Amino acid sequence: MFFPPRILRSIDSGRNPFYNFTGFSHYLFWKAGKNMHLRLLRRLCALLCALCLLPQAAAAEADPHAAFQAKIDGIARKYGAVGLSAAYVRGGEVADTFAFGWATADSDPMTADSKVRIASVTKVMVGLAAHLLEQEGSVDLDAPIDDAIGFRLRTRSAEDVVTPRAILTHTSSLRRQAVASGVYEAVHALLSDPDSYYSAISGNLKNWDYNNFAFYVLGLALEHASGRTLDQVLNDGLCAALDADGTFWAGDLRDPQLVATVYDPDHQISLSFERQVEVHSKGPAANGAVFAGNYHISARDLGKIAATLANDGVYQGEQVLSPQVVQDMERRIPTQVPGNDFYQAEPLRYRFGMFGRYGIYFHTGSSYGELCFFSYDPIRKDGVVVLTTGAQRTGKDGIYGVCAEVAELLYGEYP
Repeated sequence: MFFPPRILRSIDSGRNPFYNFTGFSHYLFWKAGKNMHLRLLRRLCALLCALCLLPQAAAAEADPHAAFQAKIDGIARKYGAVGLSAAYVRGGEVADTFAFGWATADSDPMTADSKVRIASVTKVMVGLAAHLLEQEGSVDLDAPIDDAIGFRLRTRSAEDVVTPRAILTHTSSLRRQAVASGVYEAVHALLSDPDSYYSAISGNLKNWDYNNFAFYVLGLALEHASGRTLDQVLNDGLCAALDADGTFWAGDLRDPQLVATVYDPDHQISLSFERQVEVHSKGPAANGAVFAGNYHISARDLGKIAATLANDGVYQGEQVLSPQVVQDMERRIPTQVPGNDFYQAEPLRYRFGMFGRYGIYFHTGSSYGELCFFSYDPIRKDGVVVLTTGAQRTGKDGIYGVCAEVAELLYGEYP
């Protein structure tokens, strides 16, 4: 076959032109001008060029990480995040993780293994500990919490019985309390005062009131009843099996150096690394203040927990959590929370139609500057975890914008 010199120059020296699609396509276009079968040759050329691109397209589809990381970077920049980490889970395992920005500005990059204070997503961990303790028989979630916490609650009505389950669903008669101390003695003093309660009957949905202080009480009661810290309960019941390192006390992490600084939306430090890691557990029922929002964990490890719940207690093919515990976590009050568009579970929330899915269990968290989101779809068995600091708080439907956009992207587009 004759190849004009200008075509030969486009073909790598010493190679058969049929293995060099660029050079061969040049030849076909040259030949087409002298051939009656112009259309056929052009189609053949287009086919050969498409064959050249197939390996690249297949590689991109097989490994979508880079494309999704670029999109998540754009979302993080849009909301001004200092740092962001995220996990997408599917089929009982962590499918992919993402990270943007800084754990500590200009010093330590954010990674999927950075330990972030997850604010009110902490309540998911308290709820998980409560159901683990119920399963082992250490706590009755429907009994008066007086039995677990070790003293009598002075409610306004003799008919009002505050139970651990009422606290998990935010339907107890406990008033919100702006208290700095969660030590056992201080909580005891508050709960001995009838003014610390509403005139209501606990467990009724019409009482629904999101209550951080109530989780101080619940955490103390669970530790007092079991004689163990909730870190120990969670480690024994799940985290050790997942090799997940999380804690209510950042100084007790395996590697406290992984703790991320918390920045406010103006990118000022609101919780320094040093302030977080100086906190250590002093034993069971010592201080309940950590149970409303002080759990520290990485996106990767929190993703393992989301994957386990989404997959009925199975992680990477192993049954690491009882299906009954998952069912208990997901048990929801059948009536929508008044004034909201979600249903209250224990303590997860459930919303129909979220991110184009039939329904998703979720919890949010914000405090000091963290914006966090924990979620999973129990039908498709996938989930999204997003942890950020320093991002703007804008959002809608109770989900912070930066978290909502990352979740919508991964739920909707991850192959």
